[in-house]
Amino acid sequence: EALERYGVTPEERLSGGYVLCDVVGRVGGPQGGWQVEYLRPVGDGERPLVLQEGWKAKSGCSRRFEIRRREEVEK
Repeated sequence: EALERYGVTPEERLSGGYVLCDVVGRVGGPQGGWQVEYLRPVGDGERPLVLQEGWKAKSGCSRRFEIRRREEVEK
């Protein structure tokens, strides 16, 4: 649904070229941007809301879920 909302074509959506990622980071990178400290793809059987519920933040860090291109994550 998110891919459709942001205008990703049906062909791209069906190709499996995107993956939901669990990302931990902090604000404060270059120009005050988001600085990723940890990134991993979320498994098909995992539930993002359950993952979020059990997470304890370390000082200064935040967690968010991002949709990324699979090829970028596999690097």
